[in-house]
Amino acid sequence: MKFLLILLLMLNLCSCQKSNRQLLADKGYQEEEIELILQLKEENLERFLNDEYGNEALEFINAPWFQEEKLDAYLSYYGRLDTGKIIDMVNKGILNEDLAARLEELYGSDYYLEKNEDLYLKYLEVYSDVRDVLEIVNTKRYKELYSDIMPTDLSKDYLMLINKYYQLPADYEPDDLVYVDSGLGKGMLREEVYEAYKSLYKDALDLGYNLQVVSAYRSYDYQKGLYEKYLRYDPREIVDTYSARPGHSEHQSGLCLDVSIPGYSLDDFYLTDASRWLAENCWKYGFIIRYPEDKTEITGYQGEPWQLRYLGRQIAEDVYRRGITYDEYYACFVEE
Repeated sequence: MKFLLILLLMLNLCSCQKSNRQLLADKGYQEEEIELILQLKEENLERFLNDEYGNEALEFINAPWFQEEKLDAYLSYYGRLDTGKIIDMVNKGILNEDLAARLEELYGSDYYLEKNEDLYLKYLEVYSDVRDVLEIVNTKRYKELYSDIMPTDLSKDYLMLINKYYQLPADYEPDDLVYVDSGLGKGMLREEVYEAYKSLYKDALDLGYNLQVVSAYRSYDYQKGLYEKYLRYDPREIVDTYSARPGHSEHQSGLCLDVSIPGYSLDDFYLTDASRWLAENCWKYGFIIRYPEDKTEITGYQGEPWQLRYLGRQIAEDVYRRGITYDEYYACFVEE
């Protein structure tokens, strides 16, 4: 008799299981999906049967590292973040409404780089502004200046980056340098850069701005001598805010030039109408202001409204329209 009761109970369970399987099949679930759902605890199975759970829940159930007791927590963030990221962060106990909102902003940004995700998460614990986190991580500003120095990628040509983390070889010298005509200033520039500057100079002159090149290409040795001269007057930490160390100067690339107008020193150039015109219009000729006044924390240099860097018209316009530094732009759209 006892055996018969056990047998009947087992048959009844099988019948219920079969019934649940059929109900799920009627709802359109595929066989492999049904198998996953039937492995859930009874209360969660019932929620599928009652249509409280659906394909959203199934995405989590089918993902690695799924923990059933956290299913409702996963679902509370569904659609806002990648399923795998939700599971990982909920499992670690670090995902909350505030972090989810900032992660949405992070992943939706043009400046998000997947390779930097671990660092973004680390610095989101320190900084509340997502834009600050993106900038700090992408431009490597979390590292000490002149540390972990990498060689400048010369294959980028006009788009190469030279800053306090990227260095040119000591023997690097462009092979297409040409002299600036005496009427336009002094020095040497790469040929394409000079042609672009002549167009800029002509249009500026038509407006009454006699822009003169006061410094252009500088060799590694010249920059070394200049930097060492400054060290005789100021401590290194001060010099580093206004002069590049040898190999780290944009001038060595032949893509960079300093300009001013007669009667004004570089330090006073920002006072001129020419300076304001240059800031608003130099992109039309393929140039950017390399060290903006309001970006000193990013570039590592005091503002230099007189220093132009050539990138070509298309990239210069994009940098200008975005309102970011070339350090940021390079990390997100040029560097591989």
